[in-house]
Amino acid sequence: MASYEELFSIGEGFDAFVAHGLPDEIAGVRRVQDKLAGADAVSAATRQRLHAVSRRYHLLVAGEMWCPDCQINVTVMDFLQRAQPRIDLAVITKGRAEDDLRERLALERIPIPVVAVLNENFELVGRFVERPQVVVAGGDALKPDYRAGQYLEDTLTDLLDIIEAAQDRA
Repeated sequence: MASYEELFSIGEGFDAFVAHGLPDEIAGVRRVQDKLAGADAVSAATRQRLHAVSRRYHLLVAGEMWCPDCQINVTVMDFLQRAQPRIDLAVITKGRAEDDLRERLALERIPIPVVAVLNENFELVGRFVERPQVVVAGGDALKPDYRAGQYLEDTLTDLLDIIEAAQDRA
């Protein structure tokens, strides 16, 4: 079984990941990027939390471009890494994650995206699974708004919660 660091090193960057998509899938990513570029997309409080990250973190993402949740949430993760240089990401395939992450992340299957949040030593500090927690808790009632990009900041805050908890433990 490959180490987290080995998996991260073979993973693709965001732009290479997006390049695998069909035109409609790439358009979905661009829509999310446009929303994130809006002045009110991310609150001042979340931006402050983002800039307060003081250690290095790696997001090891299992994802596929055909997946609408990946088009949304991996794009948010790219925003995160661009806004905070101490965070980077690499994307591996769902198949590789089935082989190398499923058991370690205590999952019956690999829903995508699934993210292993790793510290500077490539040690697991948390995980993000598929959708932000507020959307998971809200069920199908929130799905249309989620798909329309109304919960992008929640993905950011879920990841920042994991990172801040790791920083507090360090």
